[in-house]
Formats: sequence, C-alpha cells, structure tokens
Amino acid sequence: MKLFYDKNDLPNAKRLRDKRLDWLIELNTLEIQQSHPDDMGFLFGYESGVEVLARQVGDRPHIHDRPEERRDLIGLDDVLGKLDDHDIHVPMSMTWVIGLDDEIPNDLTFPLFVRTPKSSWKRGGQQSKVTNLKELNDEAQLLRRSFGWDMPIIARQWLDIAVAGQWMYGDVPQEIRTWVMDGEPVAWSFHYLDAVAEPNGFPPTTRDLRQLKAMAASIAGPFRSRLIAADFVRDVRGKWCFIEAGPGAVAGTAHEAVF
Repeated sequence: MKLFYDKNDLPNAKRLRDKRLDWLIELNTLEIQQSHPDDMGFLFGYESGVEVLARQVGDRPHIHDRPEERRDLIGLDDVLGKLDDHDIHVPMSMTWVIGLDDEIPNDLTFPLFVRTPKSSWKRGGQQSKVTNLKELNDEAQLLRRSFGWDMPIIARQWLDIAVAGQWMYGDVPQEIRTWVMDGEPVAWSFHYLDAVAEPNGFPPTTRDLRQLKAMAASIAGPFRSRLIAADFVRDVRGKWCFIEAGPGAVAGTAHEAVF
C-alpha cells in the first residue's frame, strides 16, 4: 500500500503556505504521475472535483478514492441525505437544508449555526450564531455571495460546546476526528493539538473511544470510500455529537499522529 500526491497541487500548497504536502513528501509519498497501473494505495491532496479525480486515478484501478466512492461524501447535505436514506441515526444537532427557493421550515428553532454543504466557513465567533430570521437571512446572503448564488444553506441547532482551551481565536472546542478504514475505525486525532498543548478533556477515556468508534462505524456504513474521516464534538453535558464526514484522502493530512 502506497501514498501518492499530485505534483500539480504543489503551487497551490506554496501559495497557501500549506505544509501538508511537504510533510507527506517527507514520508516518501510518490507522485501520482509516476505511479504504475498496478500500484495500490491512496491519493492525498485537495478536493478538486470528481472530473479532476477521474483524470488522476482513472487508469489506476487500485488507487483510492475513486470518483464513484467519493461522490456522496463531498457535501454535508449529501452525507446527511445518505445517512437518512439508510435510516442511520447518531447524536447530532437538528439540521435543516434550505435551498434558494425553499420556504423557511415550520419547525426551525433558534439559535442556529449556519454554513454551506462544502465549507464550515463563517464570519467567526458568535457571529456564526444566528438568533432570528433576519440574522439567518443576512448570514445566508453572505455565504451565497462567497460560495455561489444558488448555494444551499445548512442550518444546525446551536450546541453549547465543551471547551478544550484557549487560543488566538477564542475558545477551542473539544473536537475529534475519527478515521475509518474499510468500515473499521482505526484511529482518532484532536483538531487543535498545535494550538493547545494540554487540552481539557483529552486524551479521551476508554468510554469516549468506545462511543466514538461505534458512531463512526455506523456513519461509514453506507459509503463506498475506503478511507473516511468523521468529525465529532463534545457538548457541555459530555455528549459526543456528529458534525460531518468526508473522504479521508483529502481530510486533514496535517493530523500527523494518525499517519
């Protein structure tokens, strides 16, 4: 099993001052352009769309993710829809997906955290917390100006999150990524170890890990991707809640301890 990267990602990584590919290269990761058709492994890099991925791995049948494997993991709305289709229920905030021409759901309750399907970017801090319809509309307009005029908006019931510590941007949440390989959770990593040296609530207890493993395995079940990253956050009551999932091959290659 080998690791691969696309050399065409290097200019973007340099421009963004993204050290992930540098770090992967230090692990003797190979250029996908130099791979053999029979090579087995994973391609790590940016999410550039299914068409680009098809060109990268199309004639390399044993390198993952394949386009058909990744398709249902690209957007949070796709992930949530897949889980709903398979009647999979894990603890998470009540969530509404609001299309451009959709009426505001009758059961919508405030406060909300608002984002798009493909990015959790927001204005930051308490400004991502909307408390009424006007604030929801304002946030939706800002997100659509940034990500596309017809972008669906995902509104999630606000969680009071357990704090791991403090950094330059404020509170650091107790947030964990669980890595699932071939349907089996195999590792976990804390998002902010580079920001908080001794975070509250970490490392997780055996009970925490047992719960995270069960939730991650359940979430990964409907998807075909061989490597999935599932993110969870702990609320102030100590309950772990599902945030999102995505293809592990593009998710957080900076989580060094996992590799």
